[in-house]
Parts: sequence; C-alpha cells; structure tokens
Amino acid sequence: MLSYRPRRWLVHLALAFGAGVFLGLRVSWTPLWAAGALICLGWMALLRRGGNSVYIPCMALAVLLGLARCLPAAHPALPPEGVFSITATVQGETAVRETDNRRAVYLRSVTLEGAAGSFSAYWTFWPQDPEEPLLLDGQRVAFSGKVYHPMGQVNPHGFDFRMYLLQKGVTIGISGCDGLTLDPAEQTAPASLLLRARNAIRSRLHALLGAEHGALAAALILGDKSDLPEDVAESFRRTGTAHVLAVSGLHVMILFGCVLWALNRFSPAQWVVLAVAAVLLCAYGLLAGMQAAILRAALLMVYLQTGRILRRRRDRLTSLAAAFAVILLIRPLELFAAGFQMSFGAVLGLVLLGDRVNRALRQIRRPWLRQLLNAYGTALCASLGAALPVAWYYHRLSAVGVLISPLAVTLVTALLPLLLLALAVSLIWMAPALLLGRAAALLCGLLTGLTRLSASLPFASLPAPRLPWHMQAAIVLALLLCTRYIRLGRGKRLLIGGSALACSAAVMLLTRNTAVRYIQFSMGSADAAVLEDGSQTVVIDTGEYGGDLASYLLSEGRRADRVILSHLHADHALGLGELLRQGVPIGTVYISTEAQVTPAAQSVLEVLEQARAAGVEIRALRAGDRIALDRAAIDVLWPEENTANPQADANDFAMALWIDLDGFKMLQMSDVSGSYELRAARPAQALRVAHHGSASSTGEELLAAVQPQIALISTRRASDATLERLARAGVMVYDTNAGGALTLTVRDGQAALQCYLK
Repeated sequence: MLSYRPRRWLVHLALAFGAGVFLGLRVSWTPLWAAGALICLGWMALLRRGGNSVYIPCMALAVLLGLARCLPAAHPALPPEGVFSITATVQGETAVRETDNRRAVYLRSVTLEGAAGSFSAYWTFWPQDPEEPLLLDGQRVAFSGKVYHPMGQVNPHGFDFRMYLLQKGVTIGISGCDGLTLDPAEQTAPASLLLRARNAIRSRLHALLGAEHGALAAALILGDKSDLPEDVAESFRRTGTAHVLAVSGLHVMILFGCVLWALNRFSPAQWVVLAVAAVLLCAYGLLAGMQAAILRAALLMVYLQTGRILRRRRDRLTSLAAAFAVILLIRPLELFAAGFQMSFGAVLGLVLLGDRVNRALRQIRRPWLRQLLNAYGTALCASLGAALPVAWYYHRLSAVGVLISPLAVTLVTALLPLLLLALAVSLIWMAPALLLGRAAALLCGLLTGLTRLSASLPFASLPAPRLPWHMQAAIVLALLLCTRYIRLGRGKRLLIGGSALACSAAVMLLTRNTAVRYIQFSMGSADAAVLEDGSQTVVIDTGEYGGDLASYLLSEGRRADRVILSHLHADHALGLGELLRQGVPIGTVYISTEAQVTPAAQSVLEVLEQARAAGVEIRALRAGDRIALDRAAIDVLWPEENTANPQADANDFAMALWIDLDGFKMLQMSDVSGSYELRAARPAQALRVAHHGSASSTGEELLAAVQPQIALISTRRASDATLERLARAGVMVYDTNAGGALTLTVRDGQAALQCYLK
C-alpha cells in the first residue's frame, strides 16, 4: 500500500526514532531497554545471515534508540530541594516583570554548597532596590536562595513549566536572593559576543527605521519580539501570519537565495557555494537563536545543494525525515515544542500535498494566473499541515491567513534583503543607509497595515477547540489519503477516510461528558475554579495570571457564560485580563456590592474597565441572590449589602457561595476570615477552605456547622493549625499543591473526586 516503503527507509527510521522519543517522556529507565536493543541487534544478524528483511528489528532498534536519547534529557539528575549557598554565571538577558519588578535570569555552571554536580537554573527574585542595575550575561553571582524542582503540567490543558525549562536545557529553579555578590561588581556589556551582536543589530535597526518599524525589523531578522507592540503581535497571530516573525524556513530560504545570487556573479564551483552558504547559515542560526525551524531549513538547504553537487536524485520527503532525525538527536525534547511541530507540519503539508496542487495548476495556460494560484495553493498546503498543532497550542485558526499569507510573504521577501543591505551599508556610510531604512520602513508599514486591517475583520480568527487523539489521527489519515504516497483507488480512499472520520465523530458524541463538574485549578496561592453544567460554564475567580484557565476554556470550546469574582484582589481577579487577551468569550462578570466599597487592587480595577470597554456586562451580587443553571445553582450567602466600609479588609467581605451540584452541596468560602465565616455557615458535603487554608479561617465552629465530608484547598501550603482542625473533624483533605487540579464530578447527587496529578 505504501509506495515508498522499499525505497525510503530513512523516513521510517526517523518516524520510529521519534516514536521512541515520545515514549521516553512517559517511561523511566530500566535495564530491559538495553536488553531489548541487544536482542534487536542479534535478530538483525540472524535475518541478514538468512537473507531476510531486517525491517522490523531496525524499526524496533530505532524506537529504543529514541527512548535512550530522550530518557536522560526528560529525567535529569536533580539536587535536593532546599536553601543553598549558590554560585553561578548569568546567561542571557535579565527579564523584568512590569507589574511587580520581579526579575528572571537563566544561570549556567550552577554549583550548590554541599551538593555534587553542576546545573543550569531559572532564577527569580525581587531586588531590594528597584533601581538596582540588571544582571548582565557572563557575570558571576554568589547568593543564598531556595532550590526547587520545577513543576510539570498541573491543570488540564495547562502550561508545562518543567518541559518549557527542559527544552532550554534548564533543570532546576531558584527563588530568592540573600547576600548577593557580583564578579565583576560593575559590568557594562554582555560577555557573549552573539548577544552583543544581537543588541547592536537591534539598536541599529531602531536608528535606521525608527522605534516602531525597527521593532518589527528586529522581529523579522532576529526573531526578537521583545520591543514589538502587543497590538501588532496580536494582529499577526489573529491573521495566521505570525510565522513571518519567527525566524524559520522562509528567512533561511531568502538568505540562501541572496547568497546564491551574490556568489553566482563570480561563477564559483558548486562546492564553494555550499561551503560559504553553510557557514553563513550557521552564523545566522546562532545569531537568531538556532531554533528548530532554522535547523530544519538549513539542513534541507545543505541536503539539496549536496545532491545537486553529487548529481543525485533528491527526495524532499527523505530530506525532511533526515532533518527531523538530526534535530531530535541533538535536542530530543524539541519534539514536544509548538514551534517544532508547526514548522515540520507546514513543510510536510507542502511535501505531501504540494505536488497535487502543481498537477492541478498545470492545466492553466496563463503564467501569471498559474503563479498566483500556486502561491495561494502553497499557503493552503502549509496551513493544512500546521493546522492541528496551531489549534492544539493556540486554540484558534485564522480564516484569512491563507488569503493574506502570500502577500505577507511577498513583502517579507522584499523586506529582508533590503534590511540586510541597509545594515551592511550602515557600517560604511550612514547617509545612504538611512535612505534604505526609509524604504524598509515603508514596507514595514505596509506589512503592519495589511495585518491590522485583516485582523479587524470579524471572521479573521475562529475558535478551534482541542480535538481528541482519535479525531486528530482520523484527520491525519484523511490528509495522507489525499497524497500520491498511498496507492489506492479513489473509492477506497474515500471509504477509508470517511469511515475513520465518521467513527471518530461517533466516539466524540458517545463519550461527551454530561455530568455536572466543578474543577478547582492549581494556581499556587491564587484561586480559580470552573463549574460546568452541560453547555453552561461558570468561572469562580480567575487567579492572578489566568493562562491555564484561558487555555482550558478555549481547549474545551467553552465560553465563560458567567464570571464570579469573589473580591477584587489580584490573586482572585487579575486573571480576567488574560481571558480577555486570549479571546475567551465572556457573558457577564459578577462582583459583590461590597467589592465596590472595600479596597481593591488598582490593576484589577483597570482590567474591569477593559472588560466594560469590550462590551462585557458587570453586575453586582449580594447575600440572598441566586444564579440558577440546569442542574446546578449558586446561592450567595455573604456579604450582605451595606455591611462593609472603605477601611474594611476586602477578604472579610469576599463572596461565600453555597453551590448545589446536581444534589451534591459545596460551600465555597473564598477568602472570608474567621471573624465573618459563621455568617455563611450552611451544611454541605464539600468545603472549599477559606483563604488558602490560612490559620485565621476555618474554625471549629464553622466545621461543626457545615460538617463537610471532604475539603478542597487551593494553596502552595496550608496552615498546620487548619489541617489539624480538619483532621480532628474527620474531614478528608485534598489540596492543589499535591494533587494539581481537583475535579469533582457529580451525577444524581453521587460525587467522585479526581486529582490531576495521580
């Protein structure tokens, strides 16, 4: 059935190696894997001696090799957690969070007093002096800090912080900064030559094009979007053209074309062209961060040019498989990165479907029309190839991306050589470089205007929930059946593809969750929860950052019909801004009458104004109000109207909610303190413990009045006094720090609780 099986061994080996890497993330080391590799080698020797095919043992061995390559990267040796005296070297630039001046630094050559080994680390701290200068690359630091092991994914569809760091080669986290000393104490520039070059190019682009267009130029050349205005970046994301801001195959192809054009003026030998191009591509890759897309494109270019020199047949699918295997051999955890998947998905779409488009367009006689349609056909093939990872990670697909991508690519193709020329000329004579910069700024303005105009269209971006694995597999199979690599008749292709899609759709319908669910998200010491009743969704607090909450709602294809903010502290309400930014549809936001009286975080008030400006209705709730759903209902028990004053603690007047989950009762206490908690006491089977398990709440009188069977705590660490009171009352405790997100599923009054971290 597969036409390339006898001829494209490398494709199969690369896929088997990738399967081993995928498996390596989910298993641990055992001598059985080494024994399996030895068995495969012996099996291959026996088959070769008998003149039989060694296909199966080769594939098995490739899987085991991928497993062996991934295991040490995914499960590195870690030091114990705790407070250490630390010495290390700063790597890269220091990031500063605007909201609270927190600083984040990557460290290399980290040594911990009393612990063996050298590590790389992600370090966060708050400086004693807000005006303290930033740490620079290459500085040696010595301080006392707390070492921790980064957490993986703790919420459904949430961010995997541990994997994010491992992909950067970082294994531990460090927080705090006591007794910091620097060597040298005063440093004026980064030690890294590449970082100095990046900063110099960025500054020169700003000088040539101005601040706004210089930021876009830096994103196009270096992939550096740090200075790019958020509205511009969002326009590129909404229109599906953000790929031009990530240095990838397009940029490498343009650079390679410029090199070929320049070298061909001198008619050099082909091997000279290959050598010069390889050196320049390597230098550019290092300058732009050596992302997976750059590696993939550079390897493809070198492979194709080598084939031209050797006058051998070049197969695009084989070359793509070779690049896939080489990158995973160097950096196996790239397999789990969004950029890697989208880059290879787009190129795979071009390889598998591009020839079909070319064949269909051969019948068009007018060259200009054929070239125009070919450009749009290429954009369509790349979009189809990247659609699944785009929907998986970003939860939306662009309806205008295919239409404007050819225009954006055309502008970038003209803009990149012009920017490179302006930079080169500026090293010799600034006056003509400024003229080139003005021309480049004009093209930057056209590109920005095109994306902003397209992003303003109401259908520019469409929501795309995450599909289950079987539906994704069915879609991939259907796309493969459209290619020339499957030797089947049209009728059989339609039958197989249609059956796979129909069966997957049936499974989705039959397995659709119809129970009432309450999900307490793991937000550190912040709070966020979701109540699901059929198609209706109620969000109860949004946490401080809200990224995991937004990702969950978008992945599940849910809108936030109602958002209840218990009080206006940042750790409960600031995440509303992230819901707005990520485009989660919001119906109504509820706050208490007293929230408008008690002190509120200014950042939260600004987010509420953003919600109002976006057309979101904001209503007030008070004790006695009820929100009724189909099988669930929410009663507000506290605060009573006109009970607070401007000097009151907002926690005292946070909303306490009595929630009926299809017959199972829960008392949600938010941050209500012990002084007022008895005013909200009502019997319930479940208690959402107040104020993250603080010792000042959840007193014995409340427990006696509520008599809960289980308690849910959203915290990094609950108070020992509170835990002791719950234990004496015979309450079973579940906390998000140990269990991750806590999901309470209720059917006809019968509840089952599941921890995300099993």
